[in-house]
Order: sequence, then structure tokens, then C-alpha cells
Amino acid sequence: MGLGCPSLGEKVNTRGPVLASVKSKKRGAPADGYCPHCHLLIEKKVGTDWPEEPVRCPHCRLLVGTGRARPTSEADPGARGSAAGVFAHEAKRAAGEPSSSNSEVRKAIRDVADEVGSRPERLLMVDYQQHASDDDKLPPLSDVFAAYGSWKRARRAAANGR
Repeated sequence: MGLGCPSLGEKVNTRGPVLASVKSKKRGAPADGYCPHCHLLIEKKVGTDWPEEPVRCPHCRLLVGTGRARPTSEADPGARGSAAGVFAHEAKRAAGEPSSSNSEVRKAIRDVADEVGSRPERLLMVDYQQHASDDDKLPPLSDVFAAYGSWKRARRAAANGR
């Protein structure tokens, strides 16, 4: 091995950080498992080296490899925007006849914005998606796109009350 590079055939550790070493602030409870692609919560209170086998993220639908989940939702700038593109594409494909009215969509965006501490016109799609996946009472993104055609128009309508 020379100059810090592995020799041919030498095993190299390419695994991400081990979640077991990251504990939450509450009495050493195990960390949550976040998707490395969209940075949304996949599983709460996961054990060591989670996932033990590849898992499909329910949000962005990408595979999370063995031990590749992240302990926090913190991401590089732009990473959450990339996830929003995946969500928008999926929601547009799934958009059909909405099961929610326009007023229900506007109210849901305002409610999530309040919870997050943001103005409706500044609410991120990934924040809405995280809340919608946890709360069955919120309209899914496909209803938002069916009602308004885009996330930007839906946010603007929620902010203006129309």
C-alpha cells in the first residue's frame, strides 16, 4: 500500500457512518434512520448498521443500501431540492381525479407551514411530503398537483387564500 491508496485486491471500507454510534439526546436512545437521498425519515429508533439489507425509501422510492441510512435529516445544500424533483415527478404521474378539494389542499399547506414555522409561500415540498406521509388526514402530493398543477401555484394559492 503506497501513498494512502489501496493495493489491487485490498479491501477498502466504503460504508457510511454507523448509526449505532449516534445516539439521540434522550437517554442514549438509538438514532432514527433517514434516507441518504431525500433526507426524510424512513424508520424511527433503528439499531446498528441500519438497514441490515437494502430498503426502498417510501418517499423517493430509491434504494437505501445496507448501513447507508443517515442519523439526521441534515443535508448538503440542494439535496432536498433534488428530492422535491423526485416527489413532483411521482405526484404528476399519479395525479388523476383528486380526492381532496382545492380548499382542503390550501388549508393543509397552511397548517403544515404553521407547524414548520414557515410562511405558506415558502414551505418546502419535502417538508409537506414528510408531514403528509405521517398524517393520513393531509392530502397527498398527487392531490396538490391535480388541484393546482404545480407546487409553486399551490403554495401561492394557500398564501393568498384562493
